[in-house]
Amino acid sequence: MNLLNPIYTEKRECQDCYKCVRRCPVKAIKVQGGCATVIPETCILCGRCVEACPNEAKRVRDDLPRAKQLLALDKRVLVSLAPSWAAEFRGVAPSQVVACLGKLGFYGVSETALGAEHVSACVVDLLRQQPQRVFLSSACPSAVSLLERHHAEHAALLTPLLSPLLAHCRILRRSFGDDIAIVFIGPCIAKKGEADANPDLLDVVLTFDDLHRWFEEAGIDPRSVPTD
Repeated sequence: MNLLNPIYTEKRECQDCYKCVRRCPVKAIKVQGGCATVIPETCILCGRCVEACPNEAKRVRDDLPRAKQLLALDKRVLVSLAPSWAAEFRGVAPSQVVACLGKLGFYGVSETALGAEHVSACVVDLLRQQPQRVFLSSACPSAVSLLERHHAEHAALLTPLLSPLLAHCRILRRSFGDDIAIVFIGPCIAKKGEADANPDLLDVVLTFDDLHRWFEEAGIDPRSVPTD
């Protein structure tokens, strides 16, 4: 799959101000031809360069068209929904969110926390089996990338487990079959990298900003949907 890096540079907007270069914690930006370009091999998708760029030249890949395409293929598309939706959609009931996603065409909705629950149980087993060993969590894609790409001497401390998101995707596929598609919706842009690296488990990642935009385009107001 040949995808644009989840964070990229819109070269026409880059003003060569070096703010992203100074802000990047892992020196994953190079200046070439008067343009500050992200180095995918060393980028950890933390998003600091996106925040630092005064001209919005650093951008997050828009995967909303890919999600819409999945629905257009008439596949069963399920949502893995980050539990932080409750903070993003304050005052909106779970049934309203599920109904709105159904209006968009999704087959079903399940909370990513189910994957986190499974991973937590596995971590407990690891700690019981090896009580003297130090383990580092594998939950955050940026943290994992930081260790694997920039502190390899500590990467062995990572738990040999899937992230909560990928574990949830595996649970969904075991329950509904491998012919489904899965779209994660949450606050984290780094999970786009997880989708790129694990297309067999996760198809597309959308941010909450993407979901707000989609609701607006579709004329859907979660607060106006009747509750059960």
